[in-house]
Amino acid sequence: METWLKDKLRGDWQIWFIIVLLSLFSMLVVYSASSALAYKKAGGNTESYLLTHTAHLLLGLVVIWVIHRIDYTKYAGISKILLWITPFLLLYTYLFGTTVGGTKRWISLFGISFQSSDLVRLVLITNLAAMLARRQNVEYTQKTLMGLIFWCGLLCGMLAITNFSTAIILGVTCFLIMYMGRVPSRYLFRMVFAVIGALVVVMSISIYLYSRGVEFGRGQVVLERIEAFANIDINRDKVIGNPDRDDSFQKEQAMIAIARGGAIGIGPGNSFQRNYLPEAFSDYIYAIIVEEYGMIGAIFVMGLYLWLLYRGLKNVSNTQRAFGGLLCVGLTFSIVFQAFIHMFINVGLGPVTGQTLPLMSMGGTSILFTAVAIGIVLSVSKEEYDEKALNA
Repeated sequence: METWLKDKLRGDWQIWFIIVLLSLFSMLVVYSASSALAYKKAGGNTESYLLTHTAHLLLGLVVIWVIHRIDYTKYAGISKILLWITPFLLLYTYLFGTTVGGTKRWISLFGISFQSSDLVRLVLITNLAAMLARRQNVEYTQKTLMGLIFWCGLLCGMLAITNFSTAIILGVTCFLIMYMGRVPSRYLFRMVFAVIGALVVVMSISIYLYSRGVEFGRGQVVLERIEAFANIDINRDKVIGNPDRDDSFQKEQAMIAIARGGAIGIGPGNSFQRNYLPEAFSDYIYAIIVEEYGMIGAIFVMGLYLWLLYRGLKNVSNTQRAFGGLLCVGLTFSIVFQAFIHMFINVGLGPVTGQTLPLMSMGGTSILFTAVAIGIVLSVSKEEYDEKALNA
């Protein structure tokens, strides 16, 4: 049995263990957090969302297994093709996407609905790692580096129109990959300027058009959420935040959940705030974790993500190829950074965003895209384990 598992589940076994733990814990929390929603939309069948979520997690594990069996170097060519498609995909999302939560983030292609931001993030990280890896033994040229900066600025800017927080996560991840790829500091500063400039331009245009009665992007929403968090009237309109939206209400209910949780929590399935906290099963699932499992559960979940980050960075030093190392850095950091933004928002350390907790929050295609990223990381680590097996 042990030999069979080693053959079928190759790569870093610690990452496999982390994913299984997160998935099992996720089923417990989602079952509790989604019970109120189930009563409203599933005729009282509280198991319906649990079964759906479990099916998504199992499918995600299958995706991880399939992806990790494939040589990760093959993804470089695929990402290069998809990179040219992503700007049109983001444009299509803005023009014809499905509106969820007040913004167009979802599109449906070939009968499958997904957030275009999930695909864009995966494609840009993979492509950036591939382009930098090709230059590790060759001196960087200005043309190559400016091309990388162009793509980072373009995609982060376009992504910010519908998903501002994800654009920030992607921009920071790109900076880290370029830093690890030993890009000269003057080009790193240009990259930061390009991304920040793109975000500021998109936000400014969005706020200006909103003042003229034209809806474009999320600039006004971002401004209002920052106002609500800081309790400051930034644009001097004598209104803090948006009274018609529940940003402050979400924060207050999350704080109540955390206060009720205390050190050891009130017990699995006993959450009271799940009945009042909007998106308790996705955007605010960490608050439910704290309420039911206390600080012990909160630290346990945080520790799992830190462990995942450590293993991802550990594989950088073990892999023999620059592409694999940069891929591990980018994909692992992207997942963990999103997780920590979610946790910080839930405990009141930042303005409201729509970031879910990877592999914990209820979702379909978001779980699958995360599974693809983890599968690629495992494919990179598999190279190291295969090398050890050959030399044993």
